[in-house]
Amino acid sequence: MSQRTLRSVALPVAIAAAACAVAIPAQAALAGGVGQAPSATKAPPAGGGYYGVWIQTSWDVNGKVLPCPVEVPLPPGAPKISCAANTFLKLHRSGRYESNLPVFNANEADTGLFAVIAFGGKAGNAIVFDDYGTNDEPRSYRLTMPKSGKKAPKTMVISASMSTAGGGEMQFKMNFTRYTG
Repeated sequence: MSQRTLRSVALPVAIAAAACAVAIPAQAALAGGVGQAPSATKAPPAGGGYYGVWIQTSWDVNGKVLPCPVEVPLPPGAPKISCAANTFLKLHRSGRYESNLPVFNANEADTGLFAVIAFGGKAGNAIVFDDYGTNDEPRSYRLTMPKSGKKAPKTMVISASMSTAGGGEMQFKMNFTRYTG
């Protein structure tokens, strides 16, 4: 096969692979009861302000802040809400993550890959974690970081909502501060 023919085949294959790499995390981030997916209109936040080591400072459960260290047992089958004084999440520029978050460790998900997807407008950002442990389905959360001009953000919130018995909904937020020491 000539070099020109190889290029004409390789380029479309590379473009298709790149499109799948973007589409699969976006679909995973929207999984779970969403009928129509919003289109990803923007690139992830500039400069990747989410990279680095984050220390969990508290849980927020339906507006009630529970400072770390804390342990709140939930019904059987649900991971307990807990954090220690040194609970961390490290997001590498390579797209890898490491963590000792108890909610991740319960699923052998303390290392793996992550992606941040920016939906634009009020939809904001999602963060998707795909662990190296159980190789189950990726988990997605809402990612909120305050704008801080040209400086790296000092706080980060990773949140999710869960349905409750009787058709209600609970909001769970993991609050983090950037590790600076």
